[in-house]
Amino acid sequence: MTNNRTRKQASRAVAAARGTRRGNTPMAVGIVVVVVLALAVGGGVWYQKHRAAQAAESVIPVQQIADPSIPAVFDPGTGTVLVGKDTAKVTVDAYEDFLCPICGDFERANFGDLEQRLSGGAIKIRYHMLNLLADRSNPPGYSTIAANTALAVATADPKEFLAFHKSLFWKQPEENGTGWTQDQLSNLAQRLGVTGDKFTSLVNGSTYAAKIQQNLQTAENDQSLWQSGNFGTPTVLVNGKLVNWQQPGWLDIAA
Repeated sequence: MTNNRTRKQASRAVAAARGTRRGNTPMAVGIVVVVVLALAVGGGVWYQKHRAAQAAESVIPVQQIADPSIPAVFDPGTGTVLVGKDTAKVTVDAYEDFLCPICGDFERANFGDLEQRLSGGAIKIRYHMLNLLADRSNPPGYSTIAANTALAVATADPKEFLAFHKSLFWKQPEENGTGWTQDQLSNLAQRLGVTGDKFTSLVNGSTYAAKIQQNLQTAENDQSLWQSGNFGTPTVLVNGKLVNWQQPGWLDIAA
């Protein structure tokens, strides 16, 4: 009797245990499904943000000019771009490389003041775009293709040169890093409105690359441009006189 009662109680306990396990199985599956869905949604959000970040990095942001009427003229003989009004009494010569981080410092520190003076007719700036750091990008050559594209812009649509120039210094590749590609540089020019066969031909043919290299060699051999025993970028002159642009009020002092 006792054994039968004990067996029945044990059977009921086993059945209850089995029922409990069967009852918990859908709940466990539901929890797993919720977790998987949450991970999928979170992963999807992360992926979209990652793709958006990649897309943002794939284009060079346009930097507008406060006064787009500032004139610019490309001189094919010298391979330089003269920005500003002919009547300006002060001429600034800026020797720059689009990869040079100190050139970026110079531009970001001084562009606002220079732009105001350009707009007011007080100064004009002759830009010498060089490829001093052509071997400092991966792959090499960014300095050359950036300078060539800038001169192609100055040739095809001079009024957009200053915005193109500014844009490349405001979102500047790191030295020894990956530079912007030709497609990215051309895309920036196109978003500024520079299009047409002339621009495309100048870019695709690397038309100004030899002139850029020649101008670099000329600058390196010109001891009047040397600082600390050699030539470097940026080198800045005011009315033909070498100046220390890191000195406060350098433009007013030199002018």
